Amino acid sequence: MRPLIVFSDVTLDGFMAGPANDLDFLVDDARLEEEFTGRLRAVADTIVFGRSSFAPSAAYWMAAEGELAGWMNTTPKVILSTDHTVDVSAWTNATLAAGDGVEQVRRLKESDGGGIVAFGGVRTVGSLVAAGLVDEYWLKINPVVVGRGSSMFAGIGERRALTLRDATTYPSGTIAAIYTAS
Repeated sequence: MRPLIVFSDVTLDGFMAGPANDLDFLVDDARLEEEFTGRLRAVADTIVFGRSSFAPSAAYWMAAEGELAGWMNTTPKVILSTDHTVDVSAWTNATLAAGDGVEQVRRLKESDGGGIVAFGGVRTVGSLVAAGLVDEYWLKINPVVVGRGSSMFAGIGERRALTLRDATTYPSGTIAAIYTAS
């Protein structure tokens, strides 16, 4: 079975987005991005996005340059949406998986291939976490607290143990951590 990896920036207090669904807490760290995303690119060959994060992600990455942008633009992408009319054709290798996103990802995990990485959005990642489908959490823990916002763990309803597999602290104060679901 293919592993499902959540790759996300989070605040020190565990939020994927701030109170206004903002990401202004992100700490810029080029070395972390190069090293951590380089490791991710080596293990994941499919990307999952929710419908609401798809359009801004597509616009950003189609205009970006560099190795990560090349990988984002050429790697197969699955866009989860309950809306069957979403047009994903503008982004190379993007396909729409309409219907129940959890079931779509469950089927994807049973298919052939390498790792599957879910980048967002918060609702999509949260539904995959709540369904128990996430095998690994690759978190960039930013040295910022926001007090409130959106958490990928809001809907789990029960305690879940994670095992720390790896952690690196960067000069920016950001910690790159990989946890596996126990």
